Amino acid sequence: MDYVEQYLEKLITSRKDQNEAYTYGEDLEKQIDEVIRMYKQEGPNTNQAYMAVGNVTSILLQDPQCLRSIDTRIRYGSLHFMLYFRSWDLWAGFPSNLAGLQLLKEYMAKEIGVGDGEIIASSKGLHLYDYCWDLAKVRAGRK
Repeated sequence: MDYVEQYLEKLITSRKDQNEAYTYGEDLEKQIDEVIRMYKQEGPNTNQAYMAVGNVTSILLQDPQCLRSIDTRIRYGSLHFMLYFRSWDLWAGFPSNLAGLQLLKEYMAKEIGVGDGEIIASSKGLHLYDYCWDLAKVRAGRK
């Protein structure tokens, strides 16, 4: 849980360590506040509460941002996230990413004054790296 909370901090603040090429918070920090404002002031029917990650120079990074977007919707009194990852590490990224994004959604829902809804996530590149295949096989009861 400590790691998830550290990940959450990287989602919501623009603070970046010296060894980091990017943090999601660099892009999301101001957008989170704006989405909360939009829903509180304009109501749940907006189709514009979409948060983007990355910019025109992201493609020049050695490893561009994996999380690319968080689309939001208030439906049936709850805040829902639709996530898109261009690439997603099933072993090391998937669990902590979803946990941190769930905490973000809970925070935003509370600030807006609505319930906590679903996460719908997609990726064109969900994968396992070579170093974790043996661990994954053990976890799945295959070895």
